[in-house]
Amino acid sequence: MLNAIGPIASPTYGEVTGDRLGQLLLVEAYEKFGVAEFTARQEANQQLLDELLSRLLSGEDLVSVAKAIASTAPGRHFQVWMRDTRFENFILESGAGGSVRDPGVGDWSAVYTQNGNQSKVDVFQQRNVLVSAQMKTDGSAHVTQLMTVTNATPAERPEGPPERIGYETSWLKAAYLLYVPNAATNYSSYYPQGFTVRSFKDHQQYGRGFADDGFGQKLVRVVGWTAPGAKAEVSVSYDLPAGTFTAPDGSLVYTLQAEPQSIWNDATLTVRVTPPTGWRAVDDLGMMIDADGVAELSAVQSGQVSVAIAMKPAS
Repeated sequence: MLNAIGPIASPTYGEVTGDRLGQLLLVEAYEKFGVAEFTARQEANQQLLDELLSRLLSGEDLVSVAKAIASTAPGRHFQVWMRDTRFENFILESGAGGSVRDPGVGDWSAVYTQNGNQSKVDVFQQRNVLVSAQMKTDGSAHVTQLMTVTNATPAERPEGPPERIGYETSWLKAAYLLYVPNAATNYSSYYPQGFTVRSFKDHQQYGRGFADDGFGQKLVRVVGWTAPGAKAEVSVSYDLPAGTFTAPDGSLVYTLQAEPQSIWNDATLTVRVTPPTGWRAVDDLGMMIDADGVAELSAVQSGQVSVAIAMKPAS
């Protein structure tokens, strides 16, 4: 919105622009004001918000502001819920509903983190998601989704209080939530030593730590601590049935729908597909194929990502 309406002058932060807003509020504000000065920080932020609202309510540049807000919907930085089902359907169709739904075809990736110690290090989080699919000639596949989260706090940032709780700690305690497709079987999860599965209470349990998310879908919730500069790797593996990736012409087409999370630094998604013996991936723009016919491609998850990789018998 600030990029649309122009910068705001703040007695505390100086000139605040859209490009600087996140750095100011999520990083520099906590460096400037310690825990004991939280009231001063909140007052400075409220003054900034009041000025922003005053500019918005003036009626100037409303179209530009609306477009700016709507442009963040693909990455789920802007989500809306409506009581009226007619408006709700419109929001869902526009991509601003934030729904997490298995598409019902192909493979599906939906992985998330949730802060658990009130730290402010999520702004430094670096996330990579690797989806590896081992294909079979009958159109089935064995899939592993590996989420790697690096707590990339700056080296010069103090580690913080020994209890590792609150704004000043550089430690990350997070819940890692990973879905598997509805059609998945033989699903399991893997996580670092010291991490633990903490399933949702009063939800149907499917075994091996997986539970119903409340909408008939399976997910696992793993909780653990990550030190400053360290990384955590959490993964799920599962099988998808025969015919899932069989095309009408008899070829194989691996398809994936990957959902985004509204984190400060967009995640990087890498998809690696290994064809059955005697098959090769069909070359496509932006895709790497090695000597064995294994295909790999990467994308920045600034929004929902769709992948399709075709395979045919080697000639």
